Amino acid sequence: MSDRPRILFLHTGGTLGMTLRDDPGVLTPATSTPDLSDHIPALAQVAEVHGRVLANVDSSDLTPADWATLARTIADAHEDYDGFVVLHGTDTMAFTAAALSFMLAGRHKPVVLTGSQRPLTEPRTDARVNLVHSAICASMDIPEVGLYFGSHLFRGNRATKTSIHAYDAFASPNHPALVEMGVDIHTTTNPLDRTGPVTLHTKTATDVAVVSLFPGMDSEHLLALGKDHRVVVLRGFGEGNLPKDGWPEAIRATTEAGRHVVVMSQCRAGASRPGRYLGSELAREAGAIFSGDMTGEAVVVKAMWLLGEGVEGEAFRTRFTSPVAGEISPGSADRPPRSTRGEDRH
Repeated sequence: MSDRPRILFLHTGGTLGMTLRDDPGVLTPATSTPDLSDHIPALAQVAEVHGRVLANVDSSDLTPADWATLARTIADAHEDYDGFVVLHGTDTMAFTAAALSFMLAGRHKPVVLTGSQRPLTEPRTDARVNLVHSAICASMDIPEVGLYFGSHLFRGNRATKTSIHAYDAFASPNHPALVEMGVDIHTTTNPLDRTGPVTLHTKTATDVAVVSLFPGMDSEHLLALGKDHRVVVLRGFGEGNLPKDGWPEAIRATTEAGRHVVVMSQCRAGASRPGRYLGSELAREAGAIFSGDMTGEAVVVKAMWLLGEGVEGEAFRTRFTSPVAGEISPGSADRPPRSTRGEDRH
């Protein structure tokens, strides 16, 4: 019997398994998935690798139904493996990581999402080191969903794609990495303290809209979106600031109609919170929810997941700003202490 950890690799597609006939050229999913043992013989030194193909598509074509399939597959195979690696395209990897972190409850085995910026079959690919390091991370005592890329394992629901051309394509602006891979392996922060048996919560709802504000934008956009969506996410300015002209009234009309308005920031680092500027404070008084230091991907997926779970009304507001799987720092969506609150300068 092998003393190596048993790791199940779940293939969904993405650049890692694509073909590139010309460089530069158009990347398309290959007709068959690559054999990892052929391309990365070193994997056998790290783990006893098993594989399943769940999909073979560009990640932009994955849907919430695929998230649920992944979660169910991991739960069904949970007792047979020591960890799981999900091969995934980079474009929507952070969305899937956030979804799995909400769908898989309890103390589960490590789940690591990874991919590459260049196909595995290319000589200058980043796929080999990402896969080997992901297998190592999936064999560590980290009972949560992570995302490995470049040289770091990030908490999955704290990661966001920051580059389309760099090999270090992801970052975690508001939370330290879980592991840093260099000459040595450094655990940089404690993983989640998860307890209880593994349970599934895979339902989602897609009636969520996202709109980025720009100077001079008419608040009628919010009123129109609020008619057809149960949650409207406003990508505001800075710390979640919004214009004072018309927007508080539009937020109040939308929330009084039973919809939710979530305010996040267009900035990656920092938290969206009310009270430092008058525009955000008026939005709060009108019923807006602030997203704290969650990533944009986590904001959208968490809203979809809570709606799918049937959470509505005041319970939605409370659960949205409370940690489910470490995706938000407690208190980061609250008003700042009065002593540090600045005057309205916009």
